[in-house]
Amino acid sequence: MNISPRHFGRVLVIDDDHSIRTLCKAVLGREGWDVVTAQDGAAGIAHIEGADGDLDCVVSDVNMPVLDGYGLLRAVRERDRDLPVLLMTGDPKLDGAVEAIEYGAVNYLAKPFQAERLAAVVASAARRHGVARMQRRAQAFAESHEVGGQDRLELERRFRRAIEARWLVYQPIVQPATRATYAFECLLRTGETTLQRPDVLIGVAERLGRVPELGRSVRQAAAATLATAPAGTRLFVNLHPLELTDEELFTDANPLAPVASQIVLELTERARLETLTDAPARIAMLRAMGFRFAIDDLGAGYAGLASLAVIEPEVVKLDMGLVRDIATNPTKRRIVAATARLCRELGSQVVAEGVETEEERAFLVDHVDLLQGYLFGRPERALINAST
Repeated sequence: MNISPRHFGRVLVIDDDHSIRTLCKAVLGREGWDVVTAQDGAAGIAHIEGADGDLDCVVSDVNMPVLDGYGLLRAVRERDRDLPVLLMTGDPKLDGAVEAIEYGAVNYLAKPFQAERLAAVVASAARRHGVARMQRRAQAFAESHEVGGQDRLELERRFRRAIEARWLVYQPIVQPATRATYAFECLLRTGETTLQRPDVLIGVAERLGRVPELGRSVRQAAAATLATAPAGTRLFVNLHPLELTDEELFTDANPLAPVASQIVLELTERARLETLTDAPARIAMLRAMGFRFAIDDLGAGYAGLASLAVIEPEVVKLDMGLVRDIATNPTKRRIVAATARLCRELGSQVVAEGVETEEERAFLVDHVDLLQGYLFGRPERALINAST
């Protein structure tokens, strides 16, 4: 399918109510979207299959004949883990909201909704999907084409420069009520201009089979920071699942091993855990060394509640998409409250990411254990405690 130049993406609207389909098409059309419609979930799935990946977002009703919104969401996730699905309902229920998050809905809007709100959520979801789709296609290409010759040499040179020019920045994670700094998350940066985006650098590391080397570099930098930090400083350090294949991680050669009790290993790219049959055993080995684990972005993409059972994390980080506008979004408030309660019942601390306003903090203070976001501090090269 070719998208008309005047449109910047395609959205599928699914609803058995003709008036809702018409309204959504008009609202999104005015925003510049190419909108196609279907009258029930089964017809929507048929359209998705026929679109051959040429969709940027799906907006669907929950209560529909033939196949409801939850069934549609599950069917979409079986085909595409990244395609954003926005669910709408005139009868929002807590269990439905939790189910929507579990299968990766990007939002859960109650009818009637404001046209501006619908347009904003679709635009945000589609932007994120565009990045994910490009990453997925690049990964598929890399997996089907061996890197060799000059291409590999060039990637190797760039990767080496990126490692040599890498540094870490640190963002505070704070206590909700007092804003006292609880820990810092380490975030990777590099001066190599062609690989400055962390996701691009990690993608190159994957393509070259150098993820363990990148992970070792990050751990060395984090350990060096802790060596001069105040006693008891805690760090969240991102851990790619492929690093679990690096035997050094489980030995005294791991520079973080002596300070394992101060480290939370934040698992990223959790979908790749499926390819590591002994991942639970390796996670258990690291726990025995004193490390704790976090899962990030709960409530986004494929980050389903099922990952809680697989990883049994000590910490759960709620996706910033759930936090944004939570002060004015009743559905998000219910979802966050319910999810946080579930995580706490399972023994996990809950971190809300992406907090930017006092209104967001005011609601979250009674529902989560920790907060992270620009309201308290941006990532900095030095360990700087949260602003008060």
